[in-house]
Amino acid sequence: MRNLVACLELFRQLDPEMQAQTMVTYLLVAETDPEPILMTELGKRSGLAQSSVSRNVAALGAWSRHRRPGLKLVEAHEDLMDRRQKLVSLTASGRRLKETLENLT
Repeated sequence: MRNLVACLELFRQLDPEMQAQTMVTYLLVAETDPEPILMTELGKRSGLAQSSVSRNVAALGAWSRHRRPGLKLVEAHEDLMDRRQKLVSLTASGRRLKETLENLT
């Protein structure tokens, strides 16, 4: 339980109001790292609607949906094989957070 609390505290340090679904979105992207994950796959794995996935990826990205600076932990880009799809991957900051979280367990 201590490790879980420590992980949650790390997320709260980044954003004191971060929602659980945003944390789950980050963790699912981190789980597939270094491979990117499709946004549709994030929706399936998280059980979130596609609009919620997009909102959470934006919050974890460079800019939130309210044009405020995001956390810069993930980045989304078009899938070159299917431009209708977006792939999400960790940024360098996202990888550092992943390493920190892994070292807590």
